[in-house]
Amino acid sequence: MNATATVKRNYKYNGVIYPATITFKRKKNLSLRFDPEKQLLKISVPLRTTYKTIDDFVSRYIGKLVHAKPRKKSPYEEGFLYVFGEKVEVGELEPGEVMGYYKKIGLPYCQGRVEELAKLMGVDEPYKVRMRDMKRTLGSNSRATKTLTFQCRLMAFSKEIIDSVIVHELAHHFHFDHSKKFYQVVYRYCPDYNILRKNLIHDEFAYPHNREN
Repeated sequence: MNATATVKRNYKYNGVIYPATITFKRKKNLSLRFDPEKQLLKISVPLRTTYKTIDDFVSRYIGKLVHAKPRKKSPYEEGFLYVFGEKVEVGELEPGEVMGYYKKIGLPYCQGRVEELAKLMGVDEPYKVRMRDMKRTLGSNSRATKTLTFQCRLMAFSKEIIDSVIVHELAHHFHFDHSKKFYQVVYRYCPDYNILRKNLIHDEFAYPHNREN
């Protein structure tokens, strides 16, 4: 078999036929994704994997994928990845590779912007910056260690949106809550914060669109 080959196959679950693409490539583990909009299974497997092994793997996990709650919009699809709000061709990446890519480019960017925005906002203490594949939060501010931590996936969004999160976390230097005074600081240095936040929530990676709703 060639270094990479793709075949089509159908799988039946609860009386429904789900089309699938199976990509054989040089890798160690099997992976399975489900596109709910296209009702399509995307399977990636090591070279020489037998169809019995693939079928057993799919039957084990297809139920969980089909019935899973809708996930956030993926910034990566078919070789293209959103980076700073723009679509960039990166080739085929595994989920872990996507976050690794964001961490590599995101750490120096956030370090530079934290330094610039902290100076602008009058933050009088230096902050360390970290990037992590966090599931539930976009950023955090640790008073104890003076560390700002940002979600790797944040690097999919436009720089204006990323800056709004950085301003939010730096504002906690002055008010460690979400009080009126806290948001006065946020709006002072990020007047479009509400628009940017809505674009972030709705996974609009590109340059912000004005959302009135």
